[in-house]
Amino acid sequence: MKVTFNMTAAKEKIENASQKAVFIVTQQALKDCNYYCKQDTSELINSSILHSDFENGILVWQTPYARHQYYLDNTRKDKNPNACKMWAHAAHAKHKKEWFDMMEKAFREFAKE
Repeated sequence: MKVTFNMTAAKEKIENASQKAVFIVTQQALKDCNYYCKQDTSELINSSILHSDFENGILVWQTPYARHQYYLDNTRKDKNPNACKMWAHAAHAKHKKEWFDMMEKAFREFAKE
């Protein structure tokens, strides 16, 4: 009996499944982070949708004041009652298990294709 294993095809399948899973989880992570994001004119949240790199799992809030607002203790809650400083850290603390489970599930599903 002879068994042949196509390592190149297996590697491509794993990479493809990983890329798809990262894209999906990054979208969900951004949604969860923006749930806690400070909001005045929505420019900060909109910038994250435009500038985040979903394919590589990178979330970016790209405004001149984003860094300052991220660490600023003062948080208005009139437009977003869930807003808090360090909103991505807050989302991570609350949702990291969900993100991990989502990643695992997505990877398994895409690896079957």
